[in-house]
Formats: sequence, structure tokens, C-alpha cells
Amino acid sequence: MKEIRVPEDRVGVLIGKDGESKQKFQELTDCSMTIDDNLVKVEGDIMDELKAQEIVKAIGRGFSSERAFRLLEEGKMLHIMDIDRYADTSNDRERLKGRVIGRDGEARTHIEKETETDISVYGSTIGIIGKGSNIEVAQEAVKMLLKGSNHSTAYTYMEKNRMKIER
Repeated sequence: MKEIRVPEDRVGVLIGKDGESKQKFQELTDCSMTIDDNLVKVEGDIMDELKAQEIVKAIGRGFSSERAFRLLEEGKMLHIMDIDRYADTSNDRERLKGRVIGRDGEARTHIEKETETDISVYGSTIGIIGKGSNIEVAQEAVKMLLKGSNHSTAYTYMEKNRMKIER
């Protein structure tokens, strides 16, 4: 059993309307989940528990429960990037988040589509769910944006690395 702290505003997503997300979580992972304030305890078989913990972390990092449940698919994993490694101030952090999201979510959507990943920008983190090599390409494109590269440069990078993407 491991305890995972999630932000208070994400606890409702873990539980879902009338407990639907929690119930689905328990059915899909074969694990029990107890929530005390914003501390989540997951219990089950060790292998099931590890995947369940990743789902809780993903929801805590801004993913919807539906997207987080994709971690149960073969080969899918969660990667978390810390925006603060690239930001000097909180204003800088917000600007960088905006670069990754793009106008009306266009940049994030483009990266997700090109790399077949799911991306969440939440707090001071960027979460990526996908297959390993897909995450690598998405992560590099996001890093490029965080370091100030033009969006077109990041998009060109993804196009050149299409062969690495697992379908």
C-alpha cells in the first residue's frame, strides 16, 4: 500500500459524480482506493497497485479519469515534466504553460495528435501519457517550446521523428 497526495481540487475527479470514477477505478485496477482529505491510499496486488498508483498520479496532475485510465493499455506510461526547471518566476511559468498549450489549445492538440499521446498542463507540471518512444518525441517537442524555440521548429522536429512513433 502506498499513499499518494493529490491536490484538493483533483479529489473530486478521483471520486467522480456519485462515486462513478472511484468505482470504475476499483473495477479496472482490482485495487481498493480510500481517500482521506487529499491523501489517497491504493491497495491491491503489487503489479495492479503500481498501475493504479500511476492512474492516481495522472489524475492528480490534471488528466481526466478517462485519459488516466489509458494507462491500463499495453505499453502506456506516465511521464511528468517540471516547468519550474525552465521558469525563473511564476509569471514566467504561466507564459511557458501558454506556449505549450498554444492559442485555443492548438499547440498541445498538435503535439498530442502527432505523437499519439495525451498531454496535461497543470500547476507547475506537464504530464504526458503514451508509449515510451512517443513520450520521448512529445517530451522533446515540449522542451523545445519551454526553451523558447518557435512552434514551427518543434513541429518540424516531430515530423522528422515520425518513424519513432509507435502506432
